[in-house]
Amino acid sequence: MNVNRAFVVTLIGIIVMMMGCTGSKYSDLMEVNIKFVSAMEDYIAATGKATSAKDVAKAVNDYADKVEELAPQIKEMQGKYPELNTSAEVPEELKALEKKSQKLGEQVAASYMNMMKYMMDPGVQKAQERLSKAMMSMQ
Repeated sequence: MNVNRAFVVTLIGIIVMMMGCTGSKYSDLMEVNIKFVSAMEDYIAATGKATSAKDVAKAVNDYADKVEELAPQIKEMQGKYPELNTSAEVPEELKALEKKSQKLGEQVAASYMNMMKYMMDPGVQKAQERLSKAMMSMQ
């Protein structure tokens, strides 16, 4: 369960950093963000409607595939825009999307409620470990 909480915290942090890059200054970040948010929305939908451990493991592995693909780009954006990583104050143009990121974080937490009944399954545990490693590779 601690891995799940760490994942949610990491995910929310990444979303906060990535969301809302609406100005031209952040156009490249916005492109990566769109892909990341789309992957996350697919993950939330798949885990939320999963009815078996196999469904959960597939949803987690599918998301891990996307995170592994996007991780180098996300890491690059974090280095390019360090002000988004270190500032406690979100730039004004990003505030609306910060709210969206909070909503996605809540949806991830809700999808975990459905996943919890399958967390003891070895396939789900293996998929969760893979996703955790993929998420850590973005830092």
